[in-house]
Formats: sequence, C-alpha cells, structure tokens
Amino acid sequence: MKKTYLILSLVLSLTVWAPLSAQSFLMPDYVQQPDSQHIVLIVLSEKWADVREISGEVVKYNLRLYPEMELVSTRVSLPFLSNLPVLYVHYFSNKAEAMEYYHRLYKEKPDFMQMNIVESVWVFSKGNLNTLLLEESIKRYILFFQKHYLTPG
Repeated sequence: MKKTYLILSLVLSLTVWAPLSAQSFLMPDYVQQPDSQHIVLIVLSEKWADVREISGEVVKYNLRLYPEMELVSTRVSLPFLSNLPVLYVHYFSNKAEAMEYYHRLYKEKPDFMQMNIVESVWVFSKGNLNTLLLEESIKRYILFFQKHYLTPG
C-alpha cells in the first residue's frame, strides 16, 4: 500500500510541477535591454505576401528613410512564427531607434504595410531574440513586448 501511494504521489507531483518547472527553470526570462542592439522582425501574411517582392520593398524603404543607419534586411526561417520567411531587419543601436522605426511603419504605412500583407511586427533586443529562438514560441514575449515596448513610461 505504501509503495502504491509513493508512486501515485510521484506521478501527481510530476504532472503538477513539470509544466511549471520546465518553463520557469529551463527558459531564461525576457529582460529589458534598452541600450543594446535591437532587431525588428516583420512577419508576413501567408495569404497575401510575395516574400521576394516585399523583401525588396523593405530594403527600398530602409534605404530611402534610413540611409545613414545602413540597415540590413534578411529573410529567416522561423516556423513557429510563420510558414513564410520572416524579414529580419538589423541592427538598430538601441530600443529607441528600433521603436521609432516600428512606430513609423504603422504611422506612415508604406505599401508593404497595407492590404494585410504584414501580419505583425516585433522589436527585440539581441538577447531577447536568442531567448525567443530557444523557446520557439512568441506567447511569453507578447506580454513582455506590450508591457516594456508599447506601454508608455
């Protein structure tokens, strides 16, 4: 009887604590790094986007409006975000530069930001992008982004 109780206790403790411990102890937390280099990820809509054409439009936009920054736009595969390649725009010197770019995209709405071609745009510090790549999920980052990037203050 004691043996059965011990095994049952062990199974219950693993099912209750394992999901919590896996996320809490294996994945690093997202941290504020306002002075570190930042990256902008542009996730394209799978319904509308011609990846090569949109990628070219982003390069033209960057050259026209940010020639002094020498931004590089690359297509990367992040299947946990999209089945299409994601546009990786780098490097911004800090959070403020990246957020200025982010807000300008939504305010000015260049052609590639219209007609639901872009599904979402995210700003990451290099360190937080590494955490995202390890985690392979945007879920935890969404709350962090809303709190530390979109909330004034």
